[in-house]
Amino acid sequence: MRALVTGATGFIGSHVVEALMAEGYQVSCLVREARDLRWLRGLQVQLVYGDLTQETTLREAVREAEFIYHLGGITKARRPRDYYEINHRGTRNLVEACLEWNLGLKKFVYLSTLAALGPSKEGRPAREEDEPHPITDYGRSKLLGEVEVLKHRERLPVTIVRAPAVYGPRDQDLYPFFRTVAKRVKPVLGKDEGSLSLCYVQDLAAGLILAGENEKSAGQAFFISEEGSHSWSEVGDLVAETLGVSALRVRIPPSFIFFLAYLSEAWAILDKRPALINRQKAREITGRYWVCDITKAKAELGFKPCFPLREGLKLTVAWYRKKGWL
Repeated sequence: MRALVTGATGFIGSHVVEALMAEGYQVSCLVREARDLRWLRGLQVQLVYGDLTQETTLREAVREAEFIYHLGGITKARRPRDYYEINHRGTRNLVEACLEWNLGLKKFVYLSTLAALGPSKEGRPAREEDEPHPITDYGRSKLLGEVEVLKHRERLPVTIVRAPAVYGPRDQDLYPFFRTVAKRVKPVLGKDEGSLSLCYVQDLAAGLILAGENEKSAGQAFFISEEGSHSWSEVGDLVAETLGVSALRVRIPPSFIFFLAYLSEAWAILDKRPALINRQKAREITGRYWVCDITKAKAELGFKPCFPLREGLKLTVAWYRKKGWL
């Protein structure tokens, strides 16, 4: 079985590559020449050089693939239009390349996000059929990617997987939270603490492969996550317990989060790189409920999360320590 993975050099993508190889797939990775290949070193994969923003570079990449796992995209950008250029138009380019060069494709799996649907309303876990209401350009660009994929479902077997916050070895987005707790401070984000869903990266990789291999999943969307939800206080407590430290709980008001975002954006202009946190990301962080329901994935894909938060945190902290990050 031949699988093409976009975004293979990233945190999630590299884990999906490893999971596919463990299942016996021959894996090709779409990469840009300038990308850091550190997470792919030593893996028997084929590197295919191309760019989602340039459709002509995608033809050879998609031609021989039986399965495509489209994980390529950006979560941070210097300008709002960059989200749409990569997450929306890049997805359209990849789909159109498949329509032109690989109509025999067995499955096209698009990794989307809970942000495409928006925060859960009134604390009720979000379901696949809920009306989308994204609150950031990132979420809106990923939703447009979903629309681009689904409008061709009569000609291509496409499936959408939506993930909440994902953590695990190699992750750098939630890493600052671990580092802060290691310094004996447990931040509680926002004024009125809500709850969020989390997903250990290997559970997400397993869910993506299940979605790809299940023929009945075509034309549908699925949430992949851990069971239940957690508050930031609970997450902080478990991280501190895993690290073996006693940490002081500090509540960070929304105004301070937005102030940090403003400073980060100002520095990013000088640094010419995406801000670590911007005002749109602050809007997501201060949202009370980011929770999803995985009933559909369990029933129709046979998905079963194997890494509860406590176990996932132990594995993540062990990796951070091994690499000298903590």
